[in-house]
Amino acid sequence: MALRSLVGLGTLLALSWAAAGCWVKKDVGERMAADILALQAELQAIKAAQAEQQSALAARLEDADRRLAELDLAHGETRRTSGRNAADAEVVLEQLKGLLMELRGQFEVTAFRVDKIERKLNIIHTDLSDQKAEARRREDEARLKAELEARKREADARKDPLAAIQRPAKQEDFYKLAYGLLEGGQTQAARQLFEEFLSRWPKDGYADNALYWIAESLYAEGKFREAALSFQRVRQEFPKGDKSADALLKLGYCFLELHMDREALPFLKEFVATFSSHPQAGKARQKIKDAEKRLKTAKPAKGR
Repeated sequence: MALRSLVGLGTLLALSWAAAGCWVKKDVGERMAADILALQAELQAIKAAQAEQQSALAARLEDADRRLAELDLAHGETRRTSGRNAADAEVVLEQLKGLLMELRGQFEVTAFRVDKIERKLNIIHTDLSDQKAEARRREDEARLKAELEARKREADARKDPLAAIQRPAKQEDFYKLAYGLLEGGQTQAARQLFEEFLSRWPKDGYADNALYWIAESLYAEGKFREAALSFQRVRQEFPKGDKSADALLKLGYCFLELHMDREALPFLKEFVATFSSHPQAGKARQKIKDAEKRLKTAKPAKGR
């Protein structure tokens, strides 16, 4: 049972190390697997030697039993015929003593060999246990290293969410990449790309849109003060651009989000008056009514 359990342990270790290739270096894993296979071969040889010794001892014991039976029969015959020849009895006794000494010697030799085999098995068992502990230690180290590297990549991604993204060479492709990130909810990454776009192509036809989407990314993150400043830049730098009307509307929304109804009203009213046919004009009118209602019902500040 002990031999089978050790062989099973060696096999399991070899399989576990083969399966753990992602944690242990390939050359180290191969060396460890080779060591286990060598130990298994040695274990099989010891097992065969022990079986051979046991088989030989059994044969000798069987032979001794047969010879003892013969001697016992001869001794009995001698006792019945002791008057015939006393010397025969002495010979029988000497033969019996010799046989007993031979058997004792065989038992001692076998016991020595079995003890040697047991010591060897203990060494192999200890060696396998040590290698298993070493494999676990290396696996833990590899896992810890992988976790640290993953955390570092996450930290680097937070610092630069576009570290692994290659920038397109063409303006249109660059803009589409940034806009795609914004639509996917990656506002910080999109904002970074739009800012890079403006630094590379400040006079491009997409420049006003890029600046507008920077403001929208801030608005989506709840950074309404920063968003208001960016929407105002769109109005100032691109007063006749495609996003001028939307920037005016969202500027008013920023103040509403900041609970600054009085400051929001001028922008909302200007939007309705200037862009009365805009799809968002109806919503803007309702926002104006809601803000005026809040202002009327609000308690006056002390000292006024």
